[in-house]
Amino acid sequence: MMKRLNKAFTLTELLVALGVIAVLCAVLMPIIFNSMPNQNILMAKRAYYATQTVVSDLINNETCYPDKTSSALNRRIGFDDGFGYPNCTEWNESTYITTEQNAEEKFAYMFLSKISALHITKDNTLNTHFFTSDNMAWHFEQQDGFHTSKADEEQYALLIVDVNGDEAPNKGQSAATKSMELGTVNATSSTFDRFAMRIYADGKIEIDEADTWAIDAVTVNKDITSTN
Repeated sequence: MMKRLNKAFTLTELLVALGVIAVLCAVLMPIIFNSMPNQNILMAKRAYYATQTVVSDLINNETCYPDKTSSALNRRIGFDDGFGYPNCTEWNESTYITTEQNAEEKFAYMFLSKISALHITKDNTLNTHFFTSDNMAWHFEQQDGFHTSKADEEQYALLIVDVNGDEAPNKGQSAATKSMELGTVNATSSTFDRFAMRIYADGKIEIDEADTWAIDAVTVNKDITSTN
């Protein structure tokens, strides 16, 4: 009668197999993680393009921002208009103060209403944090930016965005992002979740040049999109 042999892996073979698996993991895991999109970068894109959409809608809203670029008296180029108008339901003349000095307050209130911000509080400070439903925090830095006494290139509202709310690292590269008092700042972190944008009176949007992480996030890769 023949004996049945049960062949199994030896301990040496098992250790070799585990070693091969470990080497493959060490090689492949960084590649896998690097290919995964960074959440903060995705949210930065979302914040920037949402801002573009809202600003475009507002600058073309003739009811609240009538075109007065060629007006001989009381010239306005866009968001430097702090006045209320009867048909501008968000900021009409019977409800809100209607002077040039309220231009930035008017813009901030209409912007945050348009972007579906939560917990909107209209006041005269604007040093208030607003949250959207995706947990992003938005902060307008009050500076009387939209005033016709300033040159066109100096008329802007400063908008700071924290793409993940009060979660760490609460850090940006520009000096402006440090004025946003929200959450504990992780000064040693090498990642960023805040950036600042200048929204000019004529509707142009410009990310602070120091916030290079956000600029890179919203820059289209021409090597990928080019058809040449």
